[in-house]
Amino acid sequence: MNQKLGLVALLFLLSVVFFSFVGLRNEFENYIPFQKAVQTLAKVENIDLDENSRLLDQNGNLLFEFRGEESRIYLSYKEIPEYIRQAFIATEDQYFLQHHGIDGKAIARAFIANSKDGGIQQGGSTITQQLSRNLFLTQERTYDRKLKELLISYRIEQQLTKEEILELYINTIYFQNGVYGIEKASRYYFNKTATELTLGESALLAAIPNNPELYNPLTKLDNTKKRQKWILDKMRNQGFIDEALYGAAIKQPIKLNVSQQTVPFPEVVGYIKDELLSLLAEAPSNKGLTAKELVLQRDKLLRSGVVVETSLDSKLQTVVLQAIKGRLPYSGVEGAAVVVDHASKQIVAMVGGKQVGLDEFNRAYQAKRQPGSAIKPLLAYAPYVDVFGAKPHSLLSAAKICEGNYCPNNYGGASYGTVSLKKAMASSINTAAVRALKKTGVEKAFSYLDLFEFSSVTLEDHQLASALGGFSNGFSPLELTSAYTTFSSNGTYVKPRLITTVKDKSGRVLYKWNEQPVRVWSEKTNTVMREMLEAVTVSGTARDARFSGSTYIGGKTGTTNDVKDLWFVGLTDRYTAGVWVGRDTPGSLRSIEKSSPEVMIWRDIMKKAYQK
Repeated sequence: MNQKLGLVALLFLLSVVFFSFVGLRNEFENYIPFQKAVQTLAKVENIDLDENSRLLDQNGNLLFEFRGEESRIYLSYKEIPEYIRQAFIATEDQYFLQHHGIDGKAIARAFIANSKDGGIQQGGSTITQQLSRNLFLTQERTYDRKLKELLISYRIEQQLTKEEILELYINTIYFQNGVYGIEKASRYYFNKTATELTLGESALLAAIPNNPELYNPLTKLDNTKKRQKWILDKMRNQGFIDEALYGAAIKQPIKLNVSQQTVPFPEVVGYIKDELLSLLAEAPSNKGLTAKELVLQRDKLLRSGVVVETSLDSKLQTVVLQAIKGRLPYSGVEGAAVVVDHASKQIVAMVGGKQVGLDEFNRAYQAKRQPGSAIKPLLAYAPYVDVFGAKPHSLLSAAKICEGNYCPNNYGGASYGTVSLKKAMASSINTAAVRALKKTGVEKAFSYLDLFEFSSVTLEDHQLASALGGFSNGFSPLELTSAYTTFSSNGTYVKPRLITTVKDKSGRVLYKWNEQPVRVWSEKTNTVMREMLEAVTVSGTARDARFSGSTYIGGKTGTTNDVKDLWFVGLTDRYTAGVWVGRDTPGSLRSIEKSSPEVMIWRDIMKKAYQK
């Protein structure tokens, strides 16, 4: 009987619409065409809803939620608490399980009421009709929109089960304050998952979608509570809950616990988005995509509810930030640091400044600065040792050298004769480094450097001056630190990453890195280089870097002309970490040079890292 009455009402509405509105066809074209809307409903998964994607640290803690236009965490039907499902059926559509998308009695009542009022004031909408409206139509109250709503609703019921319809409905409805779907609403208003909601809390949230502004718990909680009690009464009258549950829910105090949308480490979010582009570009299915297409694919992925797992150590990230702030209280002086774990060969901390917000300039990977002497181990000495089989105590001339107009000087104008490689490294003797590069051959030495795939090295950089850091563009702290990890890997290189895996909602791995180690220099060369790097911290320019706790400490400092940049990249038995100190607009740091802030920041980080 109910279905027959609905069909009669539908035919009547069809007649009214087609004979009363001349402009129906033009208005109809302003909406999604009916056939197109129907085709998208062939399978429930074809309906594309924005879902928040989560960014996690190495322990599974939430770092950030990537959101589209609608902030939503999607739940399957079985994940939606029973009280929530019952609350919406009881109040929005008590015959939901019986009808076929259209409630004839409700339509008739609404049509009679609207005829008396001379407009559309009552909707008589079923849950299926509301879903139709939310997915394909507008909220405009016109007869032609209502007609399309009825037609689409009938088609939805043919394509989807009742469970699928209710699942979609509860995930699409609006809960005010930019929140869609019950799971996000629960986390936003009560800072808990939907499965943790009490009956009273469930009814309070179910009150909001009927009129989100009127029942906004943050501004009109009294209104929300009144509707909550009405919902509970409906649930009792329809047999969903008994008198005892009803009474307990009515008496339960409602305490909102609005989640604070804090981002613990905003500086890593922008980097993650950039690294995700690189990860997508490596997928075989994405070969040939343009940069613009990759960005569109990434943004779509981040609206699909994926989980981006990372290697970030939140405790160590905090330590790094505190070290940079603590050692650089000077106005206009900035710092950046990157820490890589040897075991995982992944980035565990990355700080790009004393205060970097979401999508702001991150000096750790976006600033390209001259490396100074920090480049010597990579370009001058490792290739020299590898080519000639040199040892730490092998001798090399450090006498003055001129090649054309290029006549490098040593720090303080010091002059040297013949020195050991170990001495040359520890004391950062410029003339020795230039002679090493010359003897190896510039092109041969750069063939080693090419394996690190530095983004800004040019052919113009293939010159002797590069032995001392005289590059056209320079390197980021991430690039230089990454290259130094080769010294901890027996001469092989794997580019460190922050993303470990990207998984879909079910936990299936969608993307992960699959890079293979690249042999840069021999194991014998690496052993020699580690001894030379250790000498820098024992008797050389980075003696302040030493601390108790690690069986090995080595590294290399770097200072550019006029002391515009201060570097220290060091290794322990567990970590490789690089620190840069400078000004965004290059300027002298001579006033703080003697305090070695770059070395002290590094030591502060490592001491705390070994106490964790």
